[in-house]
Amino acid sequence: MTTILTNEAKLRYVIEWFQEWSEMQRNDFLDILIEECGPVGLVHRLISKMENLGNDEDFEYDRPTLFRCRVKLFREWSYNWSRQEKDFLLLSIKSADAAFAQKYDEKLLTLIHDEHEKEYGRMET
Repeated sequence: MTTILTNEAKLRYVIEWFQEWSEMQRNDFLDILIEECGPVGLVHRLISKMENLGNDEDFEYDRPTLFRCRVKLFREWSYNWSRQEKDFLLLSIKSADAAFAQKYDEKLLTLIHDEHEKEYGRMET
């Protein structure tokens, strides 16, 4: 028998998993979360940037762990989520861990700044 989960149920699972993860696992999840749920304009550039690093290859093909299985499910599920559902997940995760929220925002600002510099050139200060 196959159980079909609603997007709402999938979101609850991801939030619950995040709360169970160690700080190291949360840090590993940071780039994945930005890639899957970050701003639309940045996501496409970030995906190609991350593919070039080869980190996903190492991540996917190492010995399977519960964390990796959950991240794989998250990637599959988030592909079909609306922007509103992704924003809900981000808000929930940020509310659960203020330090992670700060790291997320700092990483996002750095990526946006880097993209701006690539597009418009380095600004003199």
